[in-house]
Amino acid sequence: MTSGAVLATTRFKDRLLELARRHPCSSHVVFGELSRAQLDVEAAARLLRNYDAHASLLRRLLLLAATLMPEPAVGFVLENVRNEYGNGSYADNHQRQLKDVAVSAGVSEPMWRAVAITTGVKQFIKQAPQFYYPIRPRARAQLAAVAAGAITATEILAISEFKALQKAFAPLGLANHRWFNHVMIEEEHSDESLMLALYFIEERAAFPDVEAGMKGILDANCHLYDGLLAALRSA
Repeated sequence: MTSGAVLATTRFKDRLLELARRHPCSSHVVFGELSRAQLDVEAAARLLRNYDAHASLLRRLLLLAATLMPEPAVGFVLENVRNEYGNGSYADNHQRQLKDVAVSAGVSEPMWRAVAITTGVKQFIKQAPQFYYPIRPRARAQLAAVAAGAITATEILAISEFKALQKAFAPLGLANHRWFNHVMIEEEHSDESLMLALYFIEERAAFPDVEAGMKGILDANCHLYDGLLAALRSA
């Protein structure tokens, strides 16, 4: 790669990271409240149940997004999928890890089932699919680039989410639960997803489509964080 190409890659990567940093969702008040939270069992149930509702959707959408990818790009997505589903051991999938956090916090199955999904989380669930698996009349490569932007936004934001969640569950003695290995895992995936986005920018000249996917998920995450905040504050 020439020095000019390296500079161009760095510039595009910086633009994507700056888009995420400057978006209102990245400074949402939920991060501060999670970091200071003193969770009881009911609050832990509400928070984890609502987080699981959005994460379960994203896992399924990730599978759909993989079907859009050209072969040179699909490996970036499938590595993420493999990790979500337990790296070959389904018993270690991320949803089971999350539910083990809930059980460890004292959440019973009836309590889990009784939790209501908040309006904000429902709105996220409504908005996210159009960016992970867009069906607008575009060329297939453009659809894949939108999905790449959506995946990249999710992975960048997940780092902040898990750091804040880890602090929230620390007073319950759960900061070292394996679910919180996401802090490290998502940092790795954010690099991979940036490489996915850069593939479409550099090889397909699709920066506007990547940007559209990123912005769509960043906007949707404002609703997600409103919903998680409501779950945290509910009495």
